Amino acid sequence: MDRDGLIVVDCTLRDGGYYTNWNFDTALVEEYLAVCPELGIDVVELGYVRFENEHRFGPYGRLPEGLTPNLRAALPEGHQLRFAVMVDAADLVGLPADQVGRLLTEKLEPGALPVDIVRVAVHFERTADATEAVASLREAGYAVCLNLMQIDLATPEQLSACLAAVAAMGPLEALYVADSLGSFTPERTAELVRFFRDGQQAPIGIHAHDNQGLALHNTVVAAGAGVTWMDATVHGMGRGAGNTRIEQLLAVLGYDPDVLQSLLKHIVRHFQPLLEKYQWGPSGLYAMAGIRGVHPSYVQRMEETSDLSGDQKLTAVAFLADASAYRFSADVLDRALAHAGAA
Repeated sequence: MDRDGLIVVDCTLRDGGYYTNWNFDTALVEEYLAVCPELGIDVVELGYVRFENEHRFGPYGRLPEGLTPNLRAALPEGHQLRFAVMVDAADLVGLPADQVGRLLTEKLEPGALPVDIVRVAVHFERTADATEAVASLREAGYAVCLNLMQIDLATPEQLSACLAAVAAMGPLEALYVADSLGSFTPERTAELVRFFRDGQQAPIGIHAHDNQGLALHNTVVAAGAGVTWMDATVHGMGRGAGNTRIEQLLAVLGYDPDVLQSLLKHIVRHFQPLLEKYQWGPSGLYAMAGIRGVHPSYVQRMEETSDLSGDQKLTAVAFLADASAYRFSADVLDRALAHAGAA
């Protein structure tokens, strides 16, 4: 696949933080940032900015806490990396929407790395509600990407309403179809990409999850359908089953093995031990959850905390599917576990 015109975004520190509570070893982050420019990665998403309840999270879940001067020193001179942060639109409720850009700038000011891209994650049904906040961010000088969460669940009528809201929003750096539930199929991926590509002006991006083992395949299919922004994470580290693996995506883009060597060494040194500890990646349970539209955090929590048998976990996922559990709720998880334990 030809790399020309494609923007590769690595979001390891943000999506991988769902396993570490956004705590990462200093050496890991320094070496990770040093290797990204060698690989031609265009954008590094540094984590989340939050405006309330932030002390529950590690430093990359409450930026700029993690953006210390040693990270700037780890970067090679003349690097061309751009830096992004993510803001969840749900966290902006209660803030003056026309002041979001100013508030974010004030929050990020102490950080040692320059952020010029803000990725706003919004549930597709609430796209229009983010309009004023997006305008405020743009007025503050940020390039804004909009990530349409759970877009696979949208009906044709809801897709049309979402598209109209996006088209009325003004210039975006990129508009993402986000496979929040790991439910995308290649056919649905291409359909969504073409729908949004043809209906508005922003470049299209894809954020894929690997519940069904299709993250890389869906990313490649999306590129064929017109996507130019492509998310990935080191060794696929990300919520639930994880994401498109950056090392595999770069290989598909034609990178020479010698170029990938530094990344592979970094994976062996830092990310393989994390994989052995946290066990992200596709599995039968994640595949069931993806196919049935169950939020991946249910399976992740089940695998981390319950001592249910394999059959009981299957029963719990079936319960969640019947409950249309596409949003995570600790209470719903407790009910599913109790149901499975009694079965």
